[in-house]
Amino acid sequence: MNERVVQTRTDALVAEYIYSKKLNRIGVFTTCISLLTIIVPVMLSAALLVAKNSTYENLMNMLSIFTAAALLSLSILALILRIDQKRESYLIGRRSNIYVGNESLKLINDDDSKLAWFYNYLVEMDSKDQENIGNVSSSLKKEAYRYSLKKLFPGQNHVVCSICKASPFIFKKGICQVCGNTPKE
Repeated sequence: MNERVVQTRTDALVAEYIYSKKLNRIGVFTTCISLLTIIVPVMLSAALLVAKNSTYENLMNMLSIFTAAALLSLSILALILRIDQKRESYLIGRRSNIYVGNESLKLINDDDSKLAWFYNYLVEMDSKDQENIGNVSSSLKKEAYRYSLKKLFPGQNHVVCSICKASPFIFKKGICQVCGNTPKE
């Protein structure tokens, strides 16, 4: 078994997990913005209609102006943070890592001399991953590593952390610097 290819599969699975988490956050954010931009104007229009020619009309007009400004600010923030571009690059990155993970399974028994093309592709992909997900929390990295251990060899549950020898299938928060599990005694 080619250990370098196994490590490549592990890295790809970790990156896939991190991309998925980031895509989930972006999805929640964009869904909230979409819902707010639809629901708030409808609700305020209805409230403005009800409050017309009453003592609350001025209050509702002010509320309408402030919520419009808040929604506009939220949309501008999404543009400044380039949410759509990040989403697109995360989708591409996740897709690439899924491909690498699957190819690694096919190449796991091949000799390094036959895999030069594969390693050249990995150099480019790793640089893109660093740009997209290079700055993630330690807890997310540990969670992603446990995920990768579970998926490393499909259908096999004997895989353990190389540092603490604990199974990712039985997680008990601990002191392992790599997976965050409690070391096996």
